[in-house]
Amino acid sequence: MLRRTLFLLPPVLATVPALLVSGSAQAQGQSRSTWDQIMETKTLRLGAAISEPWYFKDANSTQETGGVRVGSDLWRGVGPLLGQEIANAMGVKLQIVETTWANGVAGLQSNQFDLMFILDPTPQRALSIDFSPAPVLWYPLSLLSREPASAPNWSDFNDPKYRIGVGLGTAQDQYITKILPKATITRFQDNGAVIAAFQANRIDAGCLTAPTADIARGRLKAGHTLLPKPINAVAAGAALRTEPDRRWRDYLTTVVSYYYNTGKTQEIYDQYMVFRGLDPAQVTPISRENWPR
Repeated sequence: MLRRTLFLLPPVLATVPALLVSGSAQAQGQSRSTWDQIMETKTLRLGAAISEPWYFKDANSTQETGGVRVGSDLWRGVGPLLGQEIANAMGVKLQIVETTWANGVAGLQSNQFDLMFILDPTPQRALSIDFSPAPVLWYPLSLLSREPASAPNWSDFNDPKYRIGVGLGTAQDQYITKILPKATITRFQDNGAVIAAFQANRIDAGCLTAPTADIARGRLKAGHTLLPKPINAVAAGAALRTEPDRRWRDYLTTVVSYYYNTGKTQEIYDQYMVFRGLDPAQVTPISRENWPR
């Protein structure tokens, strides 16, 4: 069955959005803490920005495993399934609130939702919202390459003969501009344009996050995901409101660590890759302990 794949930038790698509300101006009038609100309403509200493999609304309601139905919608991806695990553990129902990466900070501050996975911690965001100290998962920068390579180094690609595509102004752009000054770098508007250029053979490789590169391979039925060394790792976060009551933050830190350390988060990620027609053994793990050394 044909499915549409959305290649959206992970939030920490996109251009940092304007923080609409400062930390001092957040919803201080909220009478209840997040923990009390969840327990009293028996509802955990999860902010979701449509972006694979983190949040995907399955409009076709396909029958593959790895989905969670919230209201009339079937959701897939790390965010909805991890959110459902936490809601089940707390004995509450899960509600998914659609948003965007750019509006994630303001949505948390204005009490539109209680939690947002993969809204990664940055110094700017930390001025306005809080984060669980425990990473939800890890993902590295990679090259979607036409040719395989064993144990490559970034320096191997620092040559004008390599045509590398990257999203304009992203963290990937900043990184390879610094470490690959001799490579032939072409900058594109977004990840979709990078992948289209790769498919059309206008570039030899695209600098993408490993999850994006793996999903692109599944769609194109071509290419290889390379993790050049030194590996550039990004810690994916769990974002929440800043508030004096630390019970929600402490609980979230505990469960996020538990699901990561027991392999549950990796299991959820693998289910999504199977949904996209990929063998989990052939994709980059989100547990960095399992990355090649």
